[in-house]
Amino acid sequence: MRESIEFRTFREVRTRTLALAESSPLEIVDIVPQGFNNSIRWNLGHILVAWDHGIFPKLGEEWRVPKSYHHTFPKGTRPSGWTTEPPAYSEILEKLRSQVDDIIVASTGKLDDPIAKPFLRIKRLRGMFHFHNREEQHHLDCMLRIKQAIEMANV
Repeated sequence: MRESIEFRTFREVRTRTLALAESSPLEIVDIVPQGFNNSIRWNLGHILVAWDHGIFPKLGEEWRVPKSYHHTFPKGTRPSGWTTEPPAYSEILEKLRSQVDDIIVASTGKLDDPIAKPFLRIKRLRGMFHFHNREEQHHLDCMLRIKQAIEMANV
């Protein structure tokens, strides 16, 4: 029963993330408004990479997202530092959609298991879900503010 709460929260947050992403016109997803460091595309790629990096290796598994994503969207990067083209927006969205089931399938029955390598003070997979659900919500809030800033600048 408890597993379903973490998984349901993950699905709900991801549904909101995808709703914002799908409602954002392609011409604004790479804009970095004044006062921000990143774009909507960067935030979506970062969410994808953070979950991939934060779950699969903790289960003793390999990343599922291409290595190039892990070089383009890790913490501390920004679009102004990109030296290669980022992945297509549609590709990022498709990977975000499919990632939910991939992670839930890999994690089912394992939420209370110790993780392969502790992260911060987190020692169990359940804690990684709590962390990443909050982190994704944070990036969703950032994207909402980015979108609002772009809309205000275009008024």
